[in-house]
Amino acid sequence: MRVTNNETYPEVRDALSADWSQYINKIMPEATLVPLLNEPKNVIRTMKELKLDGVILSNGNDWGEAKNRDETEKKVVDYCLKNRLPVLGVCRGFYVLNILLGGKFDKNISGKIGENHAGTVHQVEINGKIVNVNSYHNHGVLIGSLAPELKVLAKTKSGLVEAFYHPKKSILAMQWHPERKSPDEKFTKTLDALIKDFFKR
Repeated sequence: MRVTNNETYPEVRDALSADWSQYINKIMPEATLVPLLNEPKNVIRTMKELKLDGVILSNGNDWGEAKNRDETEKKVVDYCLKNRLPVLGVCRGFYVLNILLGGKFDKNISGKIGENHAGTVHQVEINGKIVNVNSYHNHGVLIGSLAPELKVLAKTKSGLVEAFYHPKKSILAMQWHPERKSPDEKFTKTLDALIKDFFKR
């Protein structure tokens, strides 16, 4: 969950966009979305008690910006890998998974590749096909910074990885947001089916 500082009342909050519950209800109406608080000491106990079937590492916060979230997600990913639970990473979750598996992420990618990826639409290549995706990030993963275990699923012409998977573990991640409006309706249907299948394996 995103860590936010409330502006009208001095309070730190864990928050999740309503887009996520709406999206999960759309593609998997039989599923229940359970937000996990950013509590490194308690998160594994919570996961065990809830008997979760999978995890989404969602968007928001840069790596290093919210210590409790970073530590919580480290524990969550470790637990999922040990227990063979699927992990879907989106935006921040994308580069967090790459970091935790030994890769790196690049800051200010617009300055490195000469393309703006924050609040825009751009093209990616997936299995030889070009599709349009939404984009809300200024951190990213260049092909040379991808963790050795991971495989590229989607990339831009400039060499920015936009989606990856693990060939032996249940890990799937993308920089774009499946829970937000997509510029490509046909691709959206394919992606929805992919994510649904990913969690039902």
